[in-house]
Amino acid sequence: MVWSNGYQLQSRDYRIERVLGQGGFGITYQARHLKLDQDFVIKTPNEHLQLDPEYPKFVDRFIKEGQRIAQLCTNPHPHIVRVFDLFQEGDTHCMVMDFIPGENLLQRVQGQGALPEAEAVRYFQQIGGALQRVHEAGLVHRDAHPGNIMFRGDQAVLIDFGIAGEMVPVTVSSKYGWNPAFAPFEQMRGFREPTVDIYTLSASLYYALTGERPATSLDRKMMM
Repeated sequence: MVWSNGYQLQSRDYRIERVLGQGGFGITYQARHLKLDQDFVIKTPNEHLQLDPEYPKFVDRFIKEGQRIAQLCTNPHPHIVRVFDLFQEGDTHCMVMDFIPGENLLQRVQGQGALPEAEAVRYFQQIGGALQRVHEAGLVHRDAHPGNIMFRGDQAVLIDFGIAGEMVPVTVSSKYGWNPAFAPFEQMRGFREPTVDIYTLSASLYYALTGERPATSLDRKMMM
């Protein structure tokens, strides 16, 4: 069940403001913490995954990954979204993260066109540093495409990492665990190495500098 606007969680002091995104893997919400009077993002698995025979393993990975990301945030990186809490609302597992109200790279390029080279390089140096920290922690983002690069002032922030890419059950990973315009061919076969992030980041930089989506890795492989 997708929580409606205004729904107040029973296990924590959050009120759902709106759905930010919904895909094959999960749902993200903007939620208001009623005592802190601040907005956060709550991410949950999509309920249809409960029908997957691998769902219990998926939930276990979801929890462990959240714990590892939260541990990563004990020494916060300015260009990585922070994770604050893991909990259950009934049967639904929840992860609480920073809410970043700015636009993402996809929206910025769609609105103003290709970015100046110096600006794009500065942002991607920031995201490259974020991915280095992620890799040092033994994690792989696997989805560092323009929609997951947000802007907070003049800072680029990597969001939504380590969840859809690292934890989607086998039965849905090929359909939902990658973005075809920015993912390497190997990712479609379940490849989970840091080089996946290098490819995706490079494809995202191409998009930032040209304003055009790169040819998919599958298309290029078929042309070889």
